[in-house]
Amino acid sequence: MKTYKRIMKYVVIVENVVLAVSLLLVLVLTFGNVVARRVFQHSLGFTEEITVAVFVLISMLAAGVAARDGGLVNLSLVPDRVGPKGKKVLNLISTIVCVVYSVVLTVEGIGRMLVDQTESPILHIPKSWFWLFIVVGGISLTLHFIENCIDYQSGAFDEPELEDKADGKEAKA
Repeated sequence: MKTYKRIMKYVVIVENVVLAVSLLLVLVLTFGNVVARRVFQHSLGFTEEITVAVFVLISMLAAGVAARDGGLVNLSLVPDRVGPKGKKVLNLISTIVCVVYSVVLTVEGIGRMLVDQTESPILHIPKSWFWLFIVVGGISLTLHFIENCIDYQSGAFDEPELEDKADGKEAKA
């Protein structure tokens, strides 16, 4: 488990760098497109093509990073009504379902990469490159769901506490 955590530490560093660079790229392209429209009265069409593709990458990687800390939206109606052992069982079931979904997403992405021989309309980039972002995101989700489950099952996660800033009291999430 320590080896997995050590590997995941570096995976997260790479993901965070990719996310930061991707967000910066989207910012620069979008701002450049706005300036081009204002100054030259002409839109740079390729910026939309790249921005949409990079947003897919950002969404998928960010979901993986959020899954790492249990930050994805979930319904706690059932877990709130069971004890600690029940919560561990529910976490395990949830992880299995999420990993299956992530693997299916990855496999579908690979399948689409292999069969989609079309190109993007403006830059003529093979669309299989865009499907690669789904594959990368699916792998990220799978790795982080497993990491979250290991942490939860080993007791690395306590019950999440949220601070109620209105009256300074702590409230269970």
